[in-house]
Amino acid sequence: MTWLLCDYGEVLSLPQPLADQEAIESITGQAGGDFWTSYWDSRPAYDRGDVTAQSYWTAVLGACPTPTHLDAIIESDAASWIHPNSPALDAASRASQRGLQLAIFSNAPLEIAAAIDSREWLAEFSPRIFSCNLRTIKPEPAAYLAVLATLNAGPNDVVFFDDRAANVVAARQIGIRAELFTDAQQFDGVQPTE
Repeated sequence: MTWLLCDYGEVLSLPQPLADQEAIESITGQAGGDFWTSYWDSRPAYDRGDVTAQSYWTAVLGACPTPTHLDAIIESDAASWIHPNSPALDAASRASQRGLQLAIFSNAPLEIAAAIDSREWLAEFSPRIFSCNLRTIKPEPAAYLAVLATLNAGPNDVVFFDDRAANVVAARQIGIRAELFTDAQQFDGVQPTE
């Protein structure tokens, strides 16, 4: 085992805080269950890079935002995803000290990926791999194969943590040791092997 591969959202970062969700609702002028259902249902194509931010937010809002409005929405959305999960980051750092290499594999669209990639508190993670650059998303098998190629690693060289069961199952199906993330202490159980 040479790589500790981590999902980003709700693993290395905290869930979107309520205040940030409310800020997105305020900027978009929409709120409630239907809005958030549309936000998530439209997300895979955006995460994969199949659609632009403008196309995504037009689908979510039911109307095309102006360029200025779109910039404000993107900024608010990105801000909601950059709250560090300090215990997980500390545990990953301990794993690095034990000899494991750290990498990120996240479903994220271009604009969110750029915001994540610029965080100094993720400096220990290299590479930081995003679905928008791969043009495939978890849990699609092609996404995991692309990540292994990027890491120049075989399935047995990687342990992967994700907060979504479907992504864990998909990784296991191609031979990656994958675990459902529930607690930062899980990283402490991962040991490097030859």
